[in-house]
Amino acid sequence: MKKLFYFGLFKKFLLILFLFLSTSKADGTYSGIYFTTYEENATVYLCNYYSYGYLKDIVNNSTTANNIVNGRVDSLYTSVSDIDAISGVSKNRLHRLKQASHLIDWNKYSDDFGMTLHETNFIYALVAVLIGFVFLFFSVYVLVLKV
Repeated sequence: MKKLFYFGLFKKFLLILFLFLSTSKADGTYSGIYFTTYEENATVYLCNYYSYGYLKDIVNNSTTANNIVNGRVDSLYTSVSDIDAISGVSKNRLHRLKQASHLIDWNKYSDDFGMTLHETNFIYALVAVLIGFVFLFFSVYVLVLKV
């Protein structure tokens, strides 16, 4: 009976240890810095589309900024791990990129149709309202026909 009790405690200890270790190295953690989904996407956008001068001001190093710009020539970055692997991107510089990702002006961003993010969201909302109105209209129409 004691062996079962100790075995149960050991299993609980291993579970707690596993959960602790897995949360300390979450999917959004790069070089020990945790990134939310927004911060990851914004940092990747920042490194893919912002100029050398702006990146130089962020990372305070011309060589690192040059490495970031040259790394996106063949293909754009797809994740923060791509950026973290660049020569010269230290933990401090990665943290500065994360902080700068909150300062992105999304009004300047345009999609493939040349629309800004706010215009795209307005179109989505308008379409959703129209679909809801049509659904409500036909629901009322069906109810009136049944009465």
